[in-house]
Amino acid sequence: MSKKSQGDEREGSLRNTIIAVLLLILLLAFGFFMFRRYRDYLTKWDADKFTVSQTSENIDDRPANPIDFPALWQENGEVYAWISIPNTDIEQPILQSFINDLYYLDRDIHGKKSKLGAIFTQSHNRLDFSDPVTVIYGHHYKSGGMFSNLHYFEDKAFFDDNEFFYIYLPGRRLTYQIVSAFKYDDRHILNTFDFSRPEVLESFHKTVKEPLSLLKNVRESAELSPGDRLVVLSTCLLNGGNGRYLVNGVLMNDERTK
Repeated sequence: MSKKSQGDEREGSLRNTIIAVLLLILLLAFGFFMFRRYRDYLTKWDADKFTVSQTSENIDDRPANPIDFPALWQENGEVYAWISIPNTDIEQPILQSFINDLYYLDRDIHGKKSKLGAIFTQSHNRLDFSDPVTVIYGHHYKSGGMFSNLHYFEDKAFFDDNEFFYIYLPGRRLTYQIVSAFKYDDRHILNTFDFSRPEVLESFHKTVKEPLSLLKNVRESAELSPGDRLVVLSTCLLNGGNGRYLVNGVLMNDERTK
């Protein structure tokens, strides 16, 4: 075989390899796009189940839902909820990445790089807050933003005066009573504890109700039972260092909204 033929053969093989790689990239991109569309559909379909009117309930008695989810979905289809904590600046969408649990650690709602990141959950948790423990993450910065105001709950007077926070879903409002707020270690809660085991969940409930931390506030009147659903709001420590500051709420009411 001549050198020219060998060169042509190598060139043709390289060209075929490049074409195959490009086709693979296109197929992966298309698959990812379809997966996002399908998951968006499932999220919105699930939400729509709660917006169907029922004659047994007067719609005028329902609380208002101030969140324009269709507008948020235009910005990012991975927005699925909204958290509102009275007397703080925490009014934020909640996101969950379809492909990377840490995606929103350093990206905003538009997917742009940002040191503030966004408020997010990870794939360990379902999107309807039906898990026994849901963990919501957000950064703390001295300049404020995201979950910085969670540290307000270090003040006992503020903790005592602010008992509830709210999570909005399309057609729903979830009301959580704040059980405790305390400094915790830096373990990944959902990787560490198997909450499908009743004894593990009971032990975690005890941690929430009787934290060992010196930096803590606890609502003595709050009670936790095996069937309860907790939301743990997790942020960095006020002065940095290893560990997390947790604000823990138990679901008290799941209401349909107007």
